[in-house]
Amino acid sequence: MFTLIYLKVAFMNFKYYTLLVFLLLIQLSCKNKIQSILNDKTETSIPGDFYENLEASDLNEEGIRLTKNGQYAKGMNAFLASLEIEPNNPTTLSNLGLNRFLNRDNKDAIKLYQKAFKISDSTYHIAAINMAHTYFYEEEYYKGIEIADYVIDNNNDENILSIAFVHRALNYFGNKDCARANMDLNYISANYKGVGNTDRHILDLQEKVKMCWEYN
Repeated sequence: MFTLIYLKVAFMNFKYYTLLVFLLLIQLSCKNKIQSILNDKTETSIPGDFYENLEASDLNEEGIRLTKNGQYAKGMNAFLASLEIEPNNPTTLSNLGLNRFLNRDNKDAIKLYQKAFKISDSTYHIAAINMAHTYFYEEEYYKGIEIADYVIDNNNDENILSIAFVHRALNYFGNKDCARANMDLNYISANYKGVGNTDRHILDLQEKVKMCWEYN
Protein backbone atom coordinates (compact mmCIF):
# COMPACT_ATOMS: atom_id res chain seq x y z
CA MET A 1 0.00 0.00 0.00
CA PHE A 2 2.77 2.41 0.97
CA THR A 3 4.75 1.65 -2.21
CA LEU A 4 1.68 2.17 -4.39
CA ILE A 5 1.02 5.54 -2.75
CA TYR A 6 4.63 6.57 -3.37
CA LEU A 7 4.42 5.56 -7.01
CA LYS A 8 1.18 7.46 -7.42
CA VAL A 9 2.73 10.58 -5.89
CA ALA A 10 5.80 10.25 -8.11
CA PHE A 11 3.75 10.17 -11.29
CA MET A 12 1.39 12.91 -10.10
CA ASN A 13 4.41 15.16 -9.57
CA PHE A 14 6.29 14.17 -12.75
CA LYS A 15 5.07 17.21 -14.69
CA TYR A 16 5.79 19.50 -11.74
CA TYR A 17 9.38 18.40 -11.29
CA THR A 18 9.83 18.18 -15.07
CA LEU A 19 8.97 21.89 -15.20
CA LEU A 20 11.75 22.55 -12.71
CA VAL A 21 14.30 20.63 -14.74
CA PHE A 22 13.05 22.15 -17.98
CA LEU A 23 13.75 25.59 -16.54
CA LEU A 24 17.34 24.42 -16.20
CA LEU A 25 17.40 23.50 -19.87
CA ILE A 26 16.10 26.90 -20.94
CA GLN A 27 18.74 28.67 -18.85
CA LEU A 28 21.48 26.56 -20.44
CA SER A 29 20.72 28.00 -23.87
CA CYS A 30 22.96 31.04 -23.33
CA LYS A 31 26.10 31.06 -25.47
CA ASN A 32 28.78 32.51 -23.17
CA LYS A 33 27.29 32.36 -19.67
CA ILE A 34 24.06 31.29 -17.99
CA GLN A 35 21.81 33.27 -15.74
CA SER A 36 21.54 31.75 -12.32
CA ILE A 37 18.86 29.12 -12.70
CA LEU A 38 15.76 30.69 -11.23
CA ASN A 39 16.86 34.27 -10.65
CA ASP A 40 17.34 36.48 -13.69
CA LYS A 41 19.26 39.05 -11.64
CA THR A 42 22.14 36.75 -10.73
CA GLU A 43 24.52 35.53 -13.41
CA THR A 44 26.81 32.59 -12.81
CA SER A 45 29.50 31.34 -15.17
CA ILE A 46 29.85 27.58 -15.09
CA PRO A 47 32.82 25.77 -16.68
CA GLY A 48 31.76 23.99 -19.84
CA ASP A 49 28.86 26.32 -20.61
CA PHE A 50 30.73 27.84 -23.53
CA TYR A 51 30.67 27.14 -27.23
CA GLU A 52 33.73 27.54 -29.42
CA ASN A 53 31.63 27.03 -32.54
CA LEU A 54 28.58 29.16 -33.34
CA GLU A 55 26.89 26.37 -35.30
CA ALA A 56 27.19 24.03 -32.31
CA SER A 57 25.60 26.68 -30.12
CA ASP A 58 22.79 27.30 -32.62
CA LEU A 59 22.07 23.58 -32.86
CA ASN A 60 21.89 23.39 -29.07
CA GLU A 61 19.38 26.27 -29.14
CA GLU A 62 17.37 24.45 -31.78
CA GLY A 63 17.40 21.29 -29.68
CA ILE A 64 16.04 23.26 -26.74
CA ARG A 65 13.28 24.81 -28.86
CA LEU A 66 12.21 21.46 -30.29
CA THR A 67 12.33 19.73 -26.92
CA LYS A 68 10.28 22.52 -25.36
CA ASN A 69 7.64 21.90 -28.04
CA GLY A 70 7.55 18.18 -27.25
CA GLN A 71 9.39 17.21 -30.45
CA TYR A 72 11.81 14.96 -28.61
CA ALA A 73 13.17 13.00 -31.57
CA LYS A 74 13.94 16.14 -33.58
CA GLY A 75 15.36 17.81 -30.49
CA MET A 76 17.60 14.82 -29.88
CA ASN A 77 18.88 14.98 -33.46
CA ALA A 78 19.70 18.68 -33.06
CA PHE A 79 21.68 17.99 -29.89
CA LEU A 80 23.48 15.09 -31.57
CA ALA A 81 24.39 17.34 -34.50
CA SER A 82 25.77 19.89 -32.04
CA LEU A 83 27.82 17.14 -30.39
CA GLU A 84 29.30 16.12 -33.73
CA ILE A 85 30.91 19.57 -33.79
CA GLU A 86 31.74 19.81 -30.07
CA PRO A 87 31.57 16.24 -28.71
CA ASN A 88 32.76 17.15 -25.23
CA ASN A 89 30.47 20.07 -24.47
CA PRO A 90 28.87 19.40 -21.06
CA THR A 91 25.98 21.77 -21.74
CA THR A 92 24.82 19.92 -24.84
CA LEU A 93 25.35 16.54 -23.20
CA SER A 94 23.28 17.61 -20.22
CA ASN A 95 20.56 19.05 -22.45
CA LEU A 96 20.44 15.84 -24.45
CA GLY A 97 20.12 14.00 -21.14
CA LEU A 98 17.16 16.15 -20.22
CA ASN A 99 15.62 15.52 -23.63
CA ARG A 100 15.87 11.79 -22.94
CA PHE A 101 14.44 12.23 -19.44
CA LEU A 102 11.43 14.11 -20.81
CA ASN A 103 10.95 11.23 -23.24
CA ARG A 104 10.93 8.84 -20.23
CA ASP A 105 14.29 7.32 -21.16
CA ASN A 106 15.79 7.68 -17.71
CA LYS A 107 18.70 5.28 -18.11
CA ASP A 108 20.12 7.08 -21.15
CA ALA A 109 19.47 10.41 -19.44
CA ILE A 110 21.58 9.35 -16.46
CA LYS A 111 24.42 8.16 -18.72
CA LEU A 112 24.46 11.52 -20.50
CA TYR A 113 24.41 13.46 -17.22
CA GLN A 114 27.26 11.32 -15.94
CA LYS A 115 29.29 11.97 -19.08
CA ALA A 116 28.68 15.74 -18.87
CA PHE A 117 29.68 15.70 -15.22
CA LYS A 118 32.84 13.65 -15.84
CA ILE A 119 33.97 15.73 -18.84
CA SER A 120 33.64 18.90 -16.79
CA ASP A 121 35.83 17.44 -14.03
CA SER A 122 32.78 17.37 -11.77
CA THR A 123 32.22 21.12 -12.07
CA TYR A 124 29.05 21.10 -14.18
CA HIS A 125 26.65 20.93 -11.27
CA ILE A 126 23.51 21.40 -13.34
CA ALA A 127 24.10 17.94 -14.82
CA ALA A 128 24.49 16.65 -11.27
CA ILE A 129 21.22 18.25 -10.17
CA ASN A 130 19.40 16.68 -13.12
CA MET A 131 21.04 13.36 -12.30
CA ALA A 132 19.78 13.46 -8.71
CA HIS A 133 16.30 14.23 -9.98
CA THR A 134 16.33 11.32 -12.45
CA TYR A 135 17.65 8.91 -9.83
CA PHE A 136 14.47 9.61 -7.86
CA TYR A 137 12.31 8.38 -10.72
CA GLU A 138 14.55 5.35 -11.13
CA GLU A 139 14.11 4.68 -7.38
CA GLU A 140 17.90 4.80 -6.94
CA TYR A 141 17.52 7.06 -3.95
CA TYR A 142 20.95 6.51 -2.41
CA LYS A 143 22.61 7.60 -5.66
CA GLY A 144 20.35 10.65 -5.82
CA ILE A 145 21.31 11.58 -2.28
CA GLU A 146 25.01 11.06 -2.97
CA ILE A 147 25.16 13.32 -6.03
CA ALA A 148 23.01 15.98 -4.34
CA ASP A 149 25.43 15.84 -1.38
CA TYR A 150 28.31 16.52 -3.75
CA VAL A 151 26.66 19.64 -5.17
CA ILE A 152 25.76 20.88 -1.70
CA ASP A 153 29.36 20.44 -0.55
CA ASN A 154 30.94 22.05 -3.62
CA ASN A 155 28.68 24.90 -4.74
CA ASN A 156 27.92 28.31 -3.28
CA ASP A 157 25.23 29.60 -5.65
CA GLU A 158 21.93 29.78 -3.76
CA ASN A 159 19.83 28.97 -6.82
CA ILE A 160 21.72 25.77 -7.55
CA LEU A 161 21.90 24.89 -3.87
CA SER A 162 18.18 25.38 -3.36
CA ILE A 163 17.44 22.85 -6.10
CA ALA A 164 20.10 20.45 -4.81
CA PHE A 165 18.46 20.48 -1.37
CA VAL A 166 15.02 19.99 -2.92
CA HIS A 167 16.23 16.99 -4.89
CA ARG A 168 18.02 15.52 -1.90
CA ALA A 169 14.87 15.87 0.19
CA LEU A 170 12.92 14.25 -2.61
CA ASN A 171 15.27 11.26 -2.59
CA TYR A 172 15.09 11.05 1.21
CA PHE A 173 11.32 10.93 0.84
CA GLY A 174 11.60 8.16 -1.75
CA ASN A 175 13.89 6.27 0.60
CA LYS A 176 11.29 6.65 3.40
CA ASP A 177 13.84 8.58 5.48
CA CYS A 178 11.27 10.95 6.95
CA ALA A 179 13.61 12.51 9.50
CA ARG A 180 16.24 13.61 6.97
CA ALA A 181 13.60 14.72 4.46
CA ASN A 182 12.11 16.87 7.21
CA MET A 183 15.54 18.27 8.15
CA ASP A 184 16.16 19.31 4.55
CA LEU A 185 12.66 20.79 4.34
CA ASN A 186 13.33 22.90 7.44
CA TYR A 187 16.71 24.00 6.09
CA ILE A 188 15.20 24.96 2.73
CA SER A 189 12.43 26.89 4.46
CA ALA A 190 14.92 28.77 6.63
CA ASN A 191 17.52 29.55 3.97
CA TYR A 192 15.95 29.57 0.50
CA LYS A 193 12.43 30.87 0.93
CA GLY A 194 11.75 33.32 -1.88
CA VAL A 195 14.54 31.99 -4.12
CA GLY A 196 13.11 31.14 -7.51
CA ASN A 197 10.29 28.60 -7.19
CA THR A 198 11.47 27.38 -3.80
CA ASP A 199 8.25 28.42 -2.04
CA ARG A 200 6.32 26.07 -4.30
CA HIS A 201 8.78 23.27 -3.63
CA ILE A 202 8.42 23.87 0.10
CA LEU A 203 4.66 23.33 -0.10
CA ASP A 204 5.15 20.17 -2.13
CA LEU A 205 7.77 18.81 0.26
CA GLN A 206 5.57 19.59 3.25
CA GLU A 207 2.90 17.30 1.80
CA LYS A 208 5.44 14.60 1.07
CA VAL A 209 6.99 14.73 4.55
CA LYS A 210 3.54 14.59 6.11
CA MET A 211 2.73 11.53 4.02
CA CYS A 212 6.10 10.00 4.91
CA TRP A 213 5.36 10.24 8.65
CA GLU A 214 1.80 8.95 8.23
CA TYR A 215 2.80 5.78 6.42
CA ASN A 216 5.93 4.93 8.40
